[in-house]
Amino acid sequence: MNFSDIKKIKDKILNGYQITKEEAINLSQTGNIETLYYSANQIRANFCGSLFEMCCIINDVFDKCSEDCAWCPMSSLSKVNYTMYEQFDFDREIKMINEIHKQGVKLLEYCTNQKNLNNLQLNHAIEQLNKFSEATKIKICASCGSLSYDQLKRLKEETKVNIYHCNLETSPDFYKKVCTTNNQESKVETLKNAKKLGFEIWSGGIIGMGETMTDRIDFALKLRELEPKTITLNILFPFAGTPLEKQPRMNSQDILTTFAIFRFINPRAKIRLGRGRSLIKIIEKEALRAGINSSVVGELFVNAQPEEIENDKQRFEEEGFIISK
Repeated sequence: MNFSDIKKIKDKILNGYQITKEEAINLSQTGNIETLYYSANQIRANFCGSLFEMCCIINDVFDKCSEDCAWCPMSSLSKVNYTMYEQFDFDREIKMINEIHKQGVKLLEYCTNQKNLNNLQLNHAIEQLNKFSEATKIKICASCGSLSYDQLKRLKEETKVNIYHCNLETSPDFYKKVCTTNNQESKVETLKNAKKLGFEIWSGGIIGMGETMTDRIDFALKLRELEPKTITLNILFPFAGTPLEKQPRMNSQDILTTFAIFRFINPRAKIRLGRGRSLIKIIEKEALRAGINSSVVGELFVNAQPEEIENDKQRFEEEGFIISK
């Protein structure tokens, strides 16, 4: 696609048009990448303005997971010592959350590491979520796997949480190549049920697992059907000891083009830099000019440093963003 073609599609999107798969593929193959990125940023500015959200993630690790997700250091196939992930020290965490909240981090995502939760685990999650709500002013999102309708209803009725996150991870076809013990259908059902119950829904996944650009486009289109308010794009960190440990890293252009295409397909969503930010520091400014308007900060909460979050905040503001209040 040439400059004029990209501009025409961008202008149509600004007027409410939803691009087709074929158009997205053609955009991803353009040699006019600077025009593509600039146009993605214009789409972001038009629909989302300059507000930027910073989010921290905290893991509640119940046990090593029984699923075989090839990317995950806590899966049944992994040889990684998953105790590297943070274990709960409630007093320390509350202190840290209140500190980062003052720095502009207004969102905390509470994640569990299981496909779904039994009732005992759900009781624990509800207890933890309520403790965070009582002891902090931060807005909380729950990410507890593929919960049933009744379990989501309990979460809605028994906590103050009004955001639910469930990652689709990748395209429907490619998902089957990297996970055989879980399925996307249950994730989609969870998100639809959460939406019915009045939750704001978030989703997203991982890029760089060996999928093609067409897979990423199918992934973005699947997300568009669900209309999540936030889409988190994590970049694969190939942990030694996981099946994907030798997966080659994505090149910079593929990463930036993926961000831009997601913005063309999901113009109104917050598109968030997720885990794996440390792998793209060299192109982070370019990413912030290619449709991104949110980011995880403090990649592992247990290692989050206030000065690092302050540096992140300054970087986002230097790019013209206004940190959400």
